[in-house]
Amino acid sequence: MPRRTVIVLAALVALLTLLAGHVRALEPRVAVAVGPGDIYLALGDSLATGDEEPANSAAEGNLPGYPVYLDQILDQTRPISLTILAQSGESSVTMRASGGQLQQAVAYIGAQRAAGRQVSPVTLSIGGNDMVNTFLGVPGPPLTITDTLPLFRDNLEFILDGLLGALTENGQRTGDLILMTYYNPYPGLTIRSTPPFIVLPPDQEPIVTDVEVPRFNQIIVEEAAERGLTVVDGFSRFQGREPIYLFVRFPYDFNDLLNLRRNFDYHPRVAGHWNLAYGFAEASGYQLKLPRAILPLLRAPEG
Repeated sequence: MPRRTVIVLAALVALLTLLAGHVRALEPRVAVAVGPGDIYLALGDSLATGDEEPANSAAEGNLPGYPVYLDQILDQTRPISLTILAQSGESSVTMRASGGQLQQAVAYIGAQRAAGRQVSPVTLSIGGNDMVNTFLGVPGPPLTITDTLPLFRDNLEFILDGLLGALTENGQRTGDLILMTYYNPYPGLTIRSTPPFIVLPPDQEPIVTDVEVPRFNQIIVEEAAERGLTVVDGFSRFQGREPIYLFVRFPYDFNDLLNLRRNFDYHPRVAGHWNLAYGFAEASGYQLKLPRAILPLLRAPEG
């Protein structure tokens, strides 16, 4: 074979090898389940703590968050204890703050490992308050969507990297970290400034929730994919089922000023929390027995 042909073929092989490596680098990492350990750790916001508006609590009882139901499912496979470090009202900003929930979680995972106990899974619901606070303009200075989205991405990257660092030992993951996307709390709603309940920045156009919720969720999906993490599709699990899953009163009524907070309470009812628990259980990749008695709660409303 001529020398020139050999050189060309060698260069072509090298190029194809480089391209193959580049393609593999672009492919999302695939999550491989570690499996349940000794402790299930629930992190995030009020979806994990189960809080809702006081008026709704008084009417329907103070509900546990989805981790309590997921813990019941996990317990059917092996004994596992539940630790909830989630905080009501937590946003990605407060979670990554010095001394905040992220640091507490990292310290907790390390302490349990040192004591010979494995933390897995870790569930994370974060970003809902970033989203809703931007929609409603409360609390604090109102932020535009343009302000919030890159801030949320930066915070989420920091949080995920911190948790994965804590869940890794000698280059191997010791626990599963599972995220969720958020349901649209106000489907079909265009939000305009209606003081004192909603005060949007003067330069912000009305917010169309059907457009903006997927933008927040896309950040969660992208950042999870980069790290080989599993994401529960909370958005789709609630879509079309909001009246049975949420405390939000439909149709929307901005004129009932005395009950605005109750009527627009975006927290899940018991069916919504069970739905999320099922979602995390299915996404975990664990061999779990899902309680059939709850299935009617997860079905779409008729009509």
